[in-house]
Amino acid sequence: MTAAGFKYLKAVSELGACGVKITEISEKTGLSKVSVYRAVSRLEAAGYTERDERNRITITPLGKEQLDNYIGLISWLEVHFATHCGVDSITAREDAIAAVCAVSDGCRNAIFELFKKGCGK
Repeated sequence: MTAAGFKYLKAVSELGACGVKITEISEKTGLSKVSVYRAVSRLEAAGYTERDERNRITITPLGKEQLDNYIGLISWLEVHFATHCGVDSITAREDAIAAVCAVSDGCRNAIFELFKKGCGK
């Protein structure tokens, strides 16, 4: 998932369990409805989101699992970037998102597994 995809998935999750409209995501992210539509379509194709009969977007169990994994790893990296690299918290957060989203799925999944075993502390 790209950094932008992560941010869209996070927005869908934060905006409500009952589903959200493209317009709501657009307003939260400050991006155009066209950009949001394309990103949500990619998330849907990956199985991370789905649309109901009212065209409201919800996060799937797979999407929730992936989001939780990304958030855990991003949070861990963010703390280390801020603590050990001397960057401000906003930069640390953005760099952590970019780093987690830049590695291959195989590498990221292996890191997630390490975290599940408690090795990421």
